[in-house]
Amino acid sequence: MKYNILLITTDSQRTDTLGCMGSSFACSPNIDALASRGVLFTQAHSAAPVCMPARCSMLSGLHAPLHGCTENGLKRRTDIPAFTDTLKDAGYHTIMAGKCHFGPLPSSFDAACTVTGEKGAASDDYFAKELRRRGYSRSSAHPNLRPEKDCLESIIVDKTIESIQAALKTGKPFFAWCSLLSPHSPLDPPGRWMSGSVFKGSIPDPVYKKHEWEKLPPTVKRFCGIPNPEQRGREPPQGLIEARGNVADTLETAEIREYNDLYYRSAAYVDSLVGRLTAFLDDSGLRESTLLIFTSDHGIQNFDHGFNDKHNYYDQSLRVPFIMSLPGLLPENEKRGFASHVDLASTIAAAAGSTCDFASGFDLFTPLVRREAMPRHWAVSSLYGSLALVTQRWKLEYYYFDDQTRLFDRLKDPGEENDLSGNRDLAELQAFLCRALLSWRAALMDIREIQQNTGPGGPVAGRVIHDIKSRKGRDTETRLGELLDQTPSPFT
Repeated sequence: MKYNILLITTDSQRTDTLGCMGSSFACSPNIDALASRGVLFTQAHSAAPVCMPARCSMLSGLHAPLHGCTENGLKRRTDIPAFTDTLKDAGYHTIMAGKCHFGPLPSSFDAACTVTGEKGAASDDYFAKELRRRGYSRSSAHPNLRPEKDCLESIIVDKTIESIQAALKTGKPFFAWCSLLSPHSPLDPPGRWMSGSVFKGSIPDPVYKKHEWEKLPPTVKRFCGIPNPEQRGREPPQGLIEARGNVADTLETAEIREYNDLYYRSAAYVDSLVGRLTAFLDDSGLRESTLLIFTSDHGIQNFDHGFNDKHNYYDQSLRVPFIMSLPGLLPENEKRGFASHVDLASTIAAAAGSTCDFASGFDLFTPLVRREAMPRHWAVSSLYGSLALVTQRWKLEYYYFDDQTRLFDRLKDPGEENDLSGNRDLAELQAFLCRALLSWRAALMDIREIQQNTGPGGPVAGRVIHDIKSRKGRDTETRLGELLDQTPSPFT
């Protein structure tokens, strides 16, 4: 059976925006309910904790060094296939609604209604025209005084539902990607989410030490734009603090609290939109024939560790929500461990009865259907100039422009406050993890391209071609997992 597929993504959503991920204060009843009707991955990580690279990894199923977009502003290779190409070949009607931010839209989308630019940007896209028709600007800011139904993301959900209804008339199974922009700034929670009591408890203040940002690797400071003294003292745009610098040391506690309050209110608004989409599936009788996947491109620091950005591998930016639900087929109210954005392509293809052998990641759908162990117990992430390896216990970061590593014990130091990279007692472990990570990077290859470029030759060529033809995109990932199984026993 080919299942319908609805992929819902958000932008910059931390895991502590969700009660199902352990938050003591979050307002997330709809996403929590989704998790109770599906599988929650508690150790899902962004393939690249920045908007464009992460979204390109979602679309292609490839790690950033392969698709080419390793930082915002760098274009992905357009000669590589998207997982929607596989869906199109499998007879699906494919839909895109909302934010892309992965470059040109693949031609394999049958229906697309996309957002141009960020929430606060002036634009002339479909949503700008629709909002003008209703008497509002496409640009958004706080305070957001417009009715909730006339907010950009409410209209994205409207368009998603409308597009699915049209797809049902084709007689084909559908794939719909509903891509929301919140809780990315500008923080503009509307109506009932903008004021009053929303949360279950108090939002904790960010955890950081004065001048903690000074110890960040130069690559992180460079791409996070810190320190940023030339902007201090300027009037903040839209009444917020972005123009005042993104280092906590330069801000008042009250400013940070106001910013974070609006962030979590924006996340609560997102939760309500997810509720609208799940209610639509239920009311339309589609729930038990539709695989619903919910995730985000990355998180955000919100001044934990003393700064506010992504472009780094702290858990606040690297970990993401990841839920899969298909009642009647997949387990319900179950928790699993690791997942990655690069797994989306193979997972979605499997739900469509197909494969994405070129993808770097694993099919998570089939093991869940069969109630088997998951194929992943680690995650790898990469950006321009850096790599990170995450296991159940350890996180190793490597900055090759800086010739610098960072090492954290995730079990003993979940707040990642103590960099252990200089600890002599852990030198063997650090060397082992570095070898595993760099071996993974060295072996990373675009299998599809290499297989297409093989040709006839002599005996050696024949042996090489035989080897290449037998490989899958996920082989490099599998080999890394096998290496990590050999972690020296004192450090497991």
